[in-house]
Amino acid sequence: MGALHANSAEEWAQVLGESLVPLSLTNMSSAFRGSVEQTVLLPEVSVADVRTHGHSAVLRTDRLIRVEPRESYLFSLHLGGCGVGLQNEREAVLQPGTGALFDATRPYQLHFPADSREVVLQVPRRPLRDRVENIDELSSRALPAEAAAWRVFAVFLRELADVSQELAPEQRAELGRTTIDLLATALRATAGRKPEVPTGRQAMLRAMRCCVMENLTDPAFTPSVLARRQGISLRYASDLFAEAGTSPAAFIRDQRLKAAYRALTDPRQSHRTIAGVAAHSGFADRTTFTRAFVRQYGMTPTDLRTGSRPL
Repeated sequence: MGALHANSAEEWAQVLGESLVPLSLTNMSSAFRGSVEQTVLLPEVSVADVRTHGHSAVLRTDRLIRVEPRESYLFSLHLGGCGVGLQNEREAVLQPGTGALFDATRPYQLHFPADSREVVLQVPRRPLRDRVENIDELSSRALPAEAAAWRVFAVFLRELADVSQELAPEQRAELGRTTIDLLATALRATAGRKPEVPTGRQAMLRAMRCCVMENLTDPAFTPSVLARRQGISLRYASDLFAEAGTSPAAFIRDQRLKAAYRALTDPRQSHRTIAGVAAHSGFADRTTFTRAFVRQYGMTPTDLRTGSRPL
């Protein structure tokens, strides 16, 4: 099938229901856009390139499971942006290069604070359950990017998504069967490792840090916006950052200043003005930027650029 596009929450719900599984939507950006380009490999086996612009959250609820059941697993290979997946009281932080499995017969949530891209593989539950013991323990667990079996599968799945629409029907079917086997191998390798799953609070803190890094250039991105995009209160966000010895505002400011420092000491960006660097680092005006920079580094941005001293 060709790409399906959505420019609203209602359209996105319809696109997801037609291509993957029915989901409820919440916390959607007013400027949200999304697309799904899906290829059916075998009956009930498909691969989809899913792209979103703007923050969003999708829910597979108990009601949807009852009303519109799906006997399938969805495996998400995250290629761009960051997100958090929740199922079975576990949280998977989704960063580029990681992947996670979700069971469509049980409730789950996916939160994306900014633009994202993922390849989603949908397969029937039965073949995977026959191949992988204790598969229920693997849902919403990020597959370790350093695991050899996972790296093989990730490369295969990404390439499959890129060329799937060019394949002949018999090639799609053969590669569909291979995909299930490779996914089972990667999951078994994960099951054999001691899980290094962060606690819920650690996962949320990691997701917030990732969200900050993706929004540094936006001067309107504040701690309140960060908390709202994660669906938590500002107080709770502050508590999580406090456990790491900082605050949301201090972390955002620190990362913006580090980004500015890198730009000012990068010869490739010598053509940019100080004001331009400040704006691109998320500071609303040069005066505020200069004061914060001097407090952080003990010199003005101009002095740093003139001396080109590394930190």
